Amino acid sequence: MDTLSSCFVEETREEEDEEEKKDDSQIEELAFGKPQKPSIWAPCVYYRPGREVYSYVGHKIVIEEGLDSYAGMIWPAALALCHYLDTHQDQWSLVDKAVLEIGTGTGLVSIVAALLGGWVTATDLPDVLNNTRANLSRNTRGRCRHTPQVAALSWGYELENTYPPSIYRYDYVLAADVVYHHAFLDELLVTMKHFCKPGTTLIWANRVRFESDLVFTDNFHKAFHSNLLLEDGEMKIYAATSREGEREKHEDMEIHGEEKRVTDEDESSEGKKECKEKLDCAKQEVTKEEGGDEEEESSDEEEESGETLSPREDDEPKNKDLMNDHAPEPEVTEQRPVQQSWVPRIICRASKDIYHYAGEDIVIYESIDSYGGMMWPAALALCSFLEDNRNTVNLQGKEVLELGAGTGLVTVVASLLGASVTATDLPEILGNLRANVMRNTRGRCRHTPQVAALSWGYDLENTYPPSIYRYDYVLAADVVYHHAFLDELLVTMKHFCKPGTTLIWANRVRFESDLVFMDNFHKAFHSSLLLEDGEMKIYAATSREGEDVDKNKLNRIKA
Repeated sequence: MDTLSSCFVEETREEEDEEEKKDDSQIEELAFGKPQKPSIWAPCVYYRPGREVYSYVGHKIVIEEGLDSYAGMIWPAALALCHYLDTHQDQWSLVDKAVLEIGTGTGLVSIVAALLGGWVTATDLPDVLNNTRANLSRNTRGRCRHTPQVAALSWGYELENTYPPSIYRYDYVLAADVVYHHAFLDELLVTMKHFCKPGTTLIWANRVRFESDLVFTDNFHKAFHSNLLLEDGEMKIYAATSREGEREKHEDMEIHGEEKRVTDEDESSEGKKECKEKLDCAKQEVTKEEGGDEEEESSDEEEESGETLSPREDDEPKNKDLMNDHAPEPEVTEQRPVQQSWVPRIICRASKDIYHYAGEDIVIYESIDSYGGMMWPAALALCSFLEDNRNTVNLQGKEVLELGAGTGLVTVVASLLGASVTATDLPEILGNLRANVMRNTRGRCRHTPQVAALSWGYDLENTYPPSIYRYDYVLAADVVYHHAFLDELLVTMKHFCKPGTTLIWANRVRFESDLVFMDNFHKAFHSSLLLEDGEMKIYAATSREGEDVDKNKLNRIKA
């Protein structure tokens, strides 16, 4: 089945690539009537991200990776958790259960939980929810008992007001590979504790990568009653329940004495019984599946982290029922490789683009989020031009604005060339843009680049008053795409390109409306053609308001 599916997808992609090539060649023939010479702006390495297809719960699940920072990618712990939930439905039945996923990302875990019958709410930061919502909708519509919900959640932020425990109570909280923003691990733990109340089971899958992961794991064990469900190399899945009832019970014992303590134990045992049975049952199932070697590893794990799996010393009498019995040390057996049961059946893997500019390797993730998440050829052309013409276009210490920054490649290159850059685009594009800029400039640049929202032509005098926002250069690459907003684009260019500012615009002509915009561009500015490579053109332009000064500057760049 997998082989047939894989062949079908590969053949489909090849056919699509051939059709795209035909379309491009036809456009070039119609526009220019002759073959084009090799372009000087061609990238060193170029990949086209695709999609991933998985099979869980008897369904084919198609995931479009947004590659939007961390949240747009499929991470290994998500695959491990999906496989675990799919293969342990008897121990962890999600049917008609209220399920919350934190850090849902692409939505794969939430999709599987919904297909397993759960009433799922998928949460993440607001700027990644578009892709999450699309993936959930396409993979659960008409397949699930309950329609999954998508909601914004910022870890640790006003949780009591936005998600009051009296209203938002869940049977299960799921989390997979959420230990990545290492500056926000305290907020993550606070969020886990907020939602994992008595009666709730938290299932957390994680792959250890850094030392800080281990610190968080220790804090996790201290915060919850936890149990290791699965260990596969550095991949671990834990189940955890709240310690809140335990603390309240301890306080009652001190106040009311031995008789009150016994009464409380009887009453509270019912609330914990179900969670304990689930933990014990799941642990026994893992032991049966993975045999003696895995049992030995599990025993070692318990011994090494005894303080996390055992109750506190002062709580020992009342928590005796929650303690894990240590099995006798098994005989040493021959070690064998652990088979990774969570390895997915991936038909195609989205990739990344790697470029080399300004002496640095630049890793760009495309989010495929409308036009703004893709790499366009004019961006490559402009990056090559800026790198090859540092003497005439010196960005060292200059204030630079980029319009329609998209994936952020031009901003990254301009920053590496010494500029203080502000990258702008529509709000829904900024997550991936910010991530690309951050990962490629941190520790490399004189000035930390900024990322800001900008809607062309909208309230510019108030949001970007010229008296405050003045730039030496305005950069724009392949911004002529939304043909219904070309007037707004020109208004925006004129707003920022004041006397003393140089606008450098790279464009590849595709439609007749491009030529109309180009005519209006030349009328609005003093412009000069800096580079022409087939249908690719790069222009420099200055304002007509201060004609004499800007004409001289334009002539120097052109020379």
